[in-house]
Amino acid sequence: MTLKNQFYGKINSMKKLINVILLSLGTVGFFSFSVAQSSSELTFEIIAAGTGEQAKAGQRATLHYIGKLEDGSVFDSSRDRGEPFSFTLGAGQVIQGWEQGVLGMQIGEIRTLNIPPELGYGARGAGGSVPPNARLIFEVELLSLDNPPKLEHASVLEFKDAQQKGQLIIDIRRPEEWAETGILEGAQTITAFTESGALHPDFQRKFFPLIEDENTPVYLYCRTGNRTGTLGNALVNQVGLRNVTHLKTGIVGWKKDGFITVPYKTD
Repeated sequence: MTLKNQFYGKINSMKKLINVILLSLGTVGFFSFSVAQSSSELTFEIIAAGTGEQAKAGQRATLHYIGKLEDGSVFDSSRDRGEPFSFTLGAGQVIQGWEQGVLGMQIGEIRTLNIPPELGYGARGAGGSVPPNARLIFEVELLSLDNPPKLEHASVLEFKDAQQKGQLIIDIRRPEEWAETGILEGAQTITAFTESGALHPDFQRKFFPLIEDENTPVYLYCRTGNRTGTLGNALVNQVGLRNVTHLKTGIVGWKKDGFITVPYKTD
């Protein structure tokens, strides 16, 4: 199981992220051809014009959509849930159909996208809602564009400031490492990875209850910053957390700069 599948849907306040998984697996798609040259190419129709800048790769697009089969039956709709969907263009978070179909849209624009199987679910289909080799029809409305969040890299002094302010700080190392070096005072201790590098089976159970919503500030540290770099990027790019920072030199850098730790105490 991937980090993405293990993270999503593990906290009630982040229920909307479940929809991201579905979209990432191929619930939506399209290509910006106004006239199809063959049945495997995408077509779209502009239902309502938008204004302002055009969506481009690297931007975070937020939109509403309704997905239908060719017979008109609805298999997915953000409007019914009352929660728009967001993704970063060009980041591989959705199927190529949507990547290509949303490019060039303006805020307020509504398009009807006609997606062939090759740019959607293909021969695998999608559970019981989308049959194999199905052509999909999507109505998409672009609501906003912004720059996507990214993992922040904090210096020791910046991390010390976060500690003094009582921010949520999580030491993601293993217990033997905590015992060896001590931990930052006030830090939560939640092992993220096993010694073999796999996601620890208890991580999501312990981590997600600490997260109120996608904007919760989270500060991570490990030994040298490598593991928190991996985890932090997954939390930002795959789970959708928007305020994640890690100590780029880890606890090694913390101690090298003369800052103290406290002994790790087992429960």
